[in-house]
Amino acid sequence: MPSSTSVYHQPDLGYRADAEMLNTAHQLVDLYLYFVKDSDVGGDLVDEIELPLEKATFVEAFRLLIAAELRADVRLLLIKAGMTLAQYHRGLGSRIRMRAITPQGRPSFSRLHGLGARRRLEKTLVASAEERIRLEHVFERAHIEAMH
Repeated sequence: MPSSTSVYHQPDLGYRADAEMLNTAHQLVDLYLYFVKDSDVGGDLVDEIELPLEKATFVEAFRLLIAAELRADVRLLLIKAGMTLAQYHRGLGSRIRMRAITPQGRPSFSRLHGLGARRRLEKTLVASAEERIRLEHVFERAHIEAMH
C-alpha cells in the first residue's frame, strides 16, 4: 500500500526557497539604492568599507534579480544600477570626488594634489574600468539566463 504522504502533498521547498532568495535580493537591492541616494555618491570613487554590506553581496543580489526579471526595461534598469558598484574599491581610503569642470576652469591635477594623488587616481580609474568590465560580464550572463 502506498504511503499516505505522496510527493504531490509535499510542499514545494525549492519554489519557496527561490521565492525567499528573490525577496532577500529585492531587499538588498533596495538597501543599496537607498544607501547610494542618501550618501550622494554621484560619480565619486568610494572605499568599499562605506557600503552597508559586502560588495559581493550586492553584486549577487543584482545578478539574481536580473536573471529573474522578465521585463526587459526593468532588467536594463537593474543592470544600470548594479554597474554603479564599480565605483567601490577595497582599500581606497578617502573618497575621490569626481566632479565635472569646464576645460577653461580645470587646474592641473598634479600641481594641486601632487604626484602621489595623481597616481592614486589613475590606478583607481583603471581598477574602476576593469570592475565595470567584470560586472558587465556577470550581469550579461544573468541577462542571458533571464531569456531562457
